[in-house]
Amino acid sequence: MVCHPLRFLGLAVGALASCGALAADRELIYTTRSGDTLIGLERQFLAAPFGWKNLQLHNRVLDSLRVPVGAKLRIPEAWMRIEPKMARVIALQGDVTMDGRALGLDAKVPAGAFLRTGVGAFVTLAMPDESRLTVQPQSAARLDKLHGVPGFSGQSAEVFLERGRVETRVEAQRGPAARYQIRTPTGSVAVRGTEFRVGANPDAHAAQAEVTGGEVQFNPAGSGAPKALPAGFGLVAKAGQALPPVRPLLPAPALDSVPARFEQVALSLPFAPVDKATGYRAQVARDQAFADVVMDGVFATPQARFTGLPDGTYWLRVRAIDDAGLEGLDASRTFEVRARPLAPAVLAATDGRLAWRAEGDAARYRVQLATDGHFATPLIERDVDGLELAPQLAPGRYDWRVASVAADGHQGPWGEPHAFIVRAAPGPVSVTAYNQRLRFAWPAGGNQLYDVQLARDAGFTDLIADQRIGEAAFTIAAPASGTYYLRLRGTYPDGTTSPWSGVQTLRTFYLLPWWSLSSPAVSNP
Repeated sequence: MVCHPLRFLGLAVGALASCGALAADRELIYTTRSGDTLIGLERQFLAAPFGWKNLQLHNRVLDSLRVPVGAKLRIPEAWMRIEPKMARVIALQGDVTMDGRALGLDAKVPAGAFLRTGVGAFVTLAMPDESRLTVQPQSAARLDKLHGVPGFSGQSAEVFLERGRVETRVEAQRGPAARYQIRTPTGSVAVRGTEFRVGANPDAHAAQAEVTGGEVQFNPAGSGAPKALPAGFGLVAKAGQALPPVRPLLPAPALDSVPARFEQVALSLPFAPVDKATGYRAQVARDQAFADVVMDGVFATPQARFTGLPDGTYWLRVRAIDDAGLEGLDASRTFEVRARPLAPAVLAATDGRLAWRAEGDAARYRVQLATDGHFATPLIERDVDGLELAPQLAPGRYDWRVASVAADGHQGPWGEPHAFIVRAAPGPVSVTAYNQRLRFAWPAGGNQLYDVQLARDAGFTDLIADQRIGEAAFTIAAPASGTYYLRLRGTYPDGTTSPWSGVQTLRTFYLLPWWSLSSPAVSNP
C-alpha cells in the first residue's frame, strides 16, 4: 500500500498506522521531470548514507539513467537533506528559560531547544510560516524538529510537550514537506491548519486536546486507533486505555458584566456562570490574538481577580472547565486600566483638617468636598501642592475625597470618599476676676472634654495654661498685667474634635486690677 503525501498531510500522525508506516517512515512524493536521473536526484535531495541505489530499490526503477517523465518517486523523509529553521520569541512574560538560560524577546529558538516556564510565565513563538505556539505557565516543552526540505515546499515542525499546556494557531500547511505535530507522553496531535490546545499531565499519565477551530486527529501512544476532533470538541486520553468518546467543549461564558474601565489596581472581573462548569480559566493579554499573555488564573467561581496591571488597554479571555478538565470555548473582550497615579492614602480628618500621605507619582493633589456624598456639585474642588487642606467650614457633616495629579496634568482615579463631622467650637468665653484669680466660663455643650490654652502670643507658642477639663469652666491665678490670648476646643465621645474657637484677647485695664476679654477674633471656621 502506498501512502500519497497529500493524503498523509490531511491526516494526523495516527493515520500513518493505516498506511503501515511509523512517523519516521513518512514519505515525500517527487514527480520526475525531463532530464532527471537517480544520480542527479541523489545530489539534489539525499543525505548520506542514502544514495541513488536506495531510491532505485525503494521505487523499483529498472534504469537509473532513464527515469520516465511524470513518475511518482517515493522518498522517505529520513533519507533527505534538511534545511534547519528557527522559531522566534515574539512575546514572553515572567520566568522563561531555554536550555536552562533566561530567554529574551526576539530570541531565536532552534530545533532541540528545551523551554520551561515558571509560575505565571508565558512564551509565544512564531514559526517561519507564521504559525504561533504559546507555552503556558508551569510547562516544559521541547522543539524537536523545525526544518524544511530543499526542493520541496512546506515546513516540518514537531513539539514534544513534557508537561503543562500549549496553545497553538497553525497556518494552513501546504506543500509536500508540510507537517505540524505536538506529541505528549500519552498521545500526539497533527494538523494541517487549525487552532487547538494540548495538555500533558505525566503524573496522571494523561493528555488532553481541545479544538477551537478546524480539525485535528488525536493518536494515542502505542497501539490504538486515532480519533478525529472537530472544532468545539475535545478528549482526555489515559495511557494504556482506549481513547474515550470525544465530548463537546463547554460554551463560552458571557462577559457583559465585565466593566470596560477600571480605576483601581485590584481588578474584579465578574462573568456569567456556565452550566456544568467546575471552574474557569481567565487570561489577560496585551493583544487580541493572546500571543502576549500577561496574567493567567484558574478560579472556582465566575469571577476572576488580578492585581498589579500597569495602566493600558488589555484583552480578557475566559473559558469554562468541565469535570474532565477540558477547557471550553473562549469568550473575550477588551478593557482598560486607568489606576495611576494612585490615589493617596488618607488620614483621619481632625479639627476640620483634611490630610493624606504622599503618593510617589503625584505632583500635586486634587481635593473635593461635598455635603451630598455624590460629588455632583462639590462644595469645594481645589488643587493642593502639600499634604493637607484646612477649609473654613460651618458645623455639619461632610464627605471628601482626594486624587493624585501627575506632572503632565493627568488626574488619577479618585480615592474612596470619607465622611467627617465639623463640630461647633465651644464659646464664647467670659471671665470673672476675684481674689487675684480669674475664672473662665462658657456655655456647656454636652458630654465633652475641653482643651483650653492661654498664651502670651497670638500664635500660642508661649503658653501659660494648657489644660484638658471635663466642665465648661476653669480657674487660674491671675497672671501679671499684660495682654494674653485664649482659645478652646471640644472633644466628643465619638472621638471627633471641634476646631479651635476664635481667639479672644485677655488684658488688664490700665493699672487697675480689672480684666477684660474680647469677643472671638474670628467666627467659627
